[in-house]
Amino acid sequence: MRNFGKLIPLVCFIFFATITNIYSADVEFFFHPNEFSLGEFAKLEVKAYGDKPFRTLQTNVKRNGVRIRYVGSGTETQIVNFKVSKSQIINFYVDTEQEGNFQLPEITVEYAGKQYSSPPFEFKVSKKTKNPPNSFFKSFPFDLDEPTTEENPEVSFHTNKSVFYKGEPIVGYFVLYYDQYRQPFLERDPNQSISFPFFLSETLRQVTVQIEPEVVRNNVPKKTLVFAKEIYGLTALRSGSFLLGKTKFITGDSLRFNSLQQTIDTKPAKVIVLDLPKNSPLDFSGAIGNFKMYILNSPKQVYVGETAYIEIMIEGEGGFEGISPMVFSNPKIKCINQSKIKNFQQLESGEYGFHSKVKILYGYQIEKISKENVEPIRFSFFSLAEKKYKTISINFPEFQILPKRKIDNLIPPKKEKLQLELPFFSLVLLAVLGIFGYVALKKYKLNVETNSFVRMVESFGRKRDFFLLEHLENRGVSKSDSIWLTELISDHTDPSHLYKQLSKKDQMKALNIANSLKPKE
Repeated sequence: MRNFGKLIPLVCFIFFATITNIYSADVEFFFHPNEFSLGEFAKLEVKAYGDKPFRTLQTNVKRNGVRIRYVGSGTETQIVNFKVSKSQIINFYVDTEQEGNFQLPEITVEYAGKQYSSPPFEFKVSKKTKNPPNSFFKSFPFDLDEPTTEENPEVSFHTNKSVFYKGEPIVGYFVLYYDQYRQPFLERDPNQSISFPFFLSETLRQVTVQIEPEVVRNNVPKKTLVFAKEIYGLTALRSGSFLLGKTKFITGDSLRFNSLQQTIDTKPAKVIVLDLPKNSPLDFSGAIGNFKMYILNSPKQVYVGETAYIEIMIEGEGGFEGISPMVFSNPKIKCINQSKIKNFQQLESGEYGFHSKVKILYGYQIEKISKENVEPIRFSFFSLAEKKYKTISINFPEFQILPKRKIDNLIPPKKEKLQLELPFFSLVLLAVLGIFGYVALKKYKLNVETNSFVRMVESFGRKRDFFLLEHLENRGVSKSDSIWLTELISDHTDPSHLYKQLSKKDQMKALNIANSLKPKE
């Protein structure tokens, strides 16, 4: 008894150390379902968040009538609530030889040199399915019985922000909340339009959204399913309070034989759109986000009477809707052309959002050799990070102005006629054959290069955007080339046509990447 007091700190330390290993944030244990029929199995999923060494210390365990079998491992990259997470997964199957209530035996895994043990999950195993032995439907996974409780599905529209500024792009998506469905079916009613009042809307391609698989909604546990076919990019045109996403969906259970589909109204998302602060800069045109500006191309020298072409790039986090060319006080400088690209991708912060690139080409008409004072190129935007207006500027590029070109009107001297040894017809025939041979060789070379590019794109499968970028960098492609190739093929479905539209420089760049990805013999 005297030594028991000394053992209390040691017992507490062991207890808390065990609790820390079981419920650490680095490793989590998931067991489902907690009730199943004899002859079926449940799944134990062990997930480690990170890329450190991860392994199981047990592959087969049989204890107290419960059998646990290791069935494999894998990795996954998810966009959960618009944040990127990477995890490693170890899977086990759990079954029993008799019905009753059981407790899961302890399974131990090792992550980053530390051991983690599973909690004592409790589960119930009931009798086998009620289908008679000679039933026609014995081999089909349909349940002919009515569900024990009536299913009340709900489809709601969600946005990644509920309060935002006018002109700020957001993302919206539909979610089905259900309870009894084994394999939920969800499709939007094609006879109903979607209500996005005073919003510009666009469907985002190659974008996936994942949320928690189970949530508590109105004090009731519900499972979730994101309607992945239609993820929307939305931009508000005016301030105020709005309800977004009002429409109808058709839902049901794909695996229940006697399930009837039903049409339900969606619950729209309520959002508040704010006006931007007053006292904006004079050249502010509505751009919202975080941008940078730099010069892409500019001449080194220009002749009087000709035009100097200056190309600038504005890029950054946010939409391109409010990015407009600058109006110079000098009327000789005008915008000639502009191109805009907007993608939904991983940002520098690690989160997902809109990233825009806007190229603007200015033309400057040079009328005299003397230099003129030209104002800097300016661009104003509202910074979401700093909640204030910002103006960035770059100096107008300098170049040498040369006198007007002189046209040489001298008639070139006549060359003496060559005395051809071969007959005229033979020379023409040789020339024609040479042209046809050259054209055939160029066409053959183009076909070979095109096939190489197509094979490379097809080897990517469905990888696009962030997933393709990560794949290329893992294969040893430089970051700049990976970004270039990812952006190049993101919106194109015909790689053969795409390659033929590229410039010679870009074709060589694409072929170099394709050659670097070929397996080395």
